[in-house]
Amino acid sequence: MGTAPISHAVFFSSIIAMEGVFFMYYVSWNLFQALPVMGVVGTIIFLSGSKALGEIQSRRMAGER
Repeated sequence: MGTAPISHAVFFSSIIAMEGVFFMYYVSWNLFQALPVMGVVGTIIFLSGSKALGEIQSRRMAGER
């Protein structure tokens, strides 16, 4: 988790949420119901993922693996 535990938790949670959206699309939603939700969750994944994965990269570059 390192120095950015919130972004790591949000990143992991948003990946789980995207899986939930895929499941709902498979079970009952149509494409026009799923796409707006995918856009919101995808934006959250991008923002939290860049913070969380950037923190991991900086630790690896510093040799703190």
